[in-house]
Amino acid sequence: MNTPDNQRIIRIAGGSIFLSPDESLPLGNTTLDPAIMRFRPGKEFYWLAEIVSYNPGNGAVTLRVLDYNAADISGFENQKIRRPVKWVQFEMLNWKKLESQLAFYQTRMILGIIATETDDDWDDDSDFPEIGSLEVHEAYETIVIDDDIQMETPAPESKESIRETVYESFSHAFTDAVFDTGCVRVIKKFRWSPDPLSITIENSYILPEFDLIKSFFYKMFGGRKRFEVKAAIHLEDGVISRIEATSPQIAAINETMIEGVKRAQVLQFIRKQPHQTDKSLFTADEFMELYTGDDRKGNALSSSEMDILMAALGGKELRNRKQIEYLAGKLQSPAQKIRFTLKPDFGFVFFTEGATMNHFCWELLNSHATYLWSFSKNAGKPERQFAKVETIIASIRETGREQYKSSYRYLPPDPDMHFSLIYHKNAGSDFIDPFPEWKHRLLERLI
Repeated sequence: MNTPDNQRIIRIAGGSIFLSPDESLPLGNTTLDPAIMRFRPGKEFYWLAEIVSYNPGNGAVTLRVLDYNAADISGFENQKIRRPVKWVQFEMLNWKKLESQLAFYQTRMILGIIATETDDDWDDDSDFPEIGSLEVHEAYETIVIDDDIQMETPAPESKESIRETVYESFSHAFTDAVFDTGCVRVIKKFRWSPDPLSITIENSYILPEFDLIKSFFYKMFGGRKRFEVKAAIHLEDGVISRIEATSPQIAAINETMIEGVKRAQVLQFIRKQPHQTDKSLFTADEFMELYTGDDRKGNALSSSEMDILMAALGGKELRNRKQIEYLAGKLQSPAQKIRFTLKPDFGFVFFTEGATMNHFCWELLNSHATYLWSFSKNAGKPERQFAKVETIIASIRETGREQYKSSYRYLPPDPDMHFSLIYHKNAGSDFIDPFPEWKHRLLERLI
């Protein structure tokens, strides 16, 4: 709609009057004073008004309302305010058309801003505002001045608060929400509110750390990247008193789902090529941090080495699953952490303490053999021996496992370290269980 230059579409909503989509004034800065009249909460009204006058000295504009229910409001979105407006004065208003938009009014106070029965708009006195259920009216009491003279004076005004609940349903992106202690918070803009609202959805399982990895949560809901929200917004006299909100997706976040998010994050990291690094062995924290470059975000879910191991095993059919589970459960020393390798393949280095030697077992996913390095306990602390194993694995990463196995036979013997291979014979056989033989050959070396 092309609005004439002297006409404007105005929007009334949320206790404000909008002269354009971006320019608004509180109704207290108009003759539509919310102290004496209030529009229905949760509703918005578009008026077509004509500019009668403008005072540049105080920024006051006088408007005459032409239509209280403007049908074509398409021009409002492109409407601009050319001069600053600080006060809006309305010419006398049509009571018939105004009353249906009000939730509250004080009869005596609004008489000065509505047209009287003598105007053409009024047919008879019945159109004039009378005391109604939405009106706050003045009561009178008698006060004795002396024995012979009495006079009536208005009693103190009492008014009942107007309460209303607005219900809203919407969806919100996981990545745009804020995960905090015991809740998820979203910011949402509604057409009836001049300002965006902060809406809190409670869930005792939520921790602030989840905000750093919230993009993983959508994987738990079939890949949908948004969650549904239902909010009940309670208003008292047009002012928000409280907001109650629920979301079936946020409510579904519990310990089981958090474990699922852990697995999803770990599996993505296992499949993903890491950033360039000179390290060959990683603790759980180092592994998680490697993919983000952020020590807060990397292990936000506090994934342990067992979390990573179980996620890596997952539901896959692995030729060496039993071997990995046995090394991690029965033989891994509680005094040391499982280390992880990424290249040449994803794998685990387990530490087992024997009577006279420390043993480092390297298992790759779906590999054909266990690599075993055994160090004399007198040759140094486990930390130094881990460093030695890391150096060896780094060389294998460069030259290959076959090259290392063949060259080791020709290296000068090391009195403090011994290397051996335990092959996974008959792996995948439907008739022979290879695990008992592998276990026997391993245990005889763990001296």
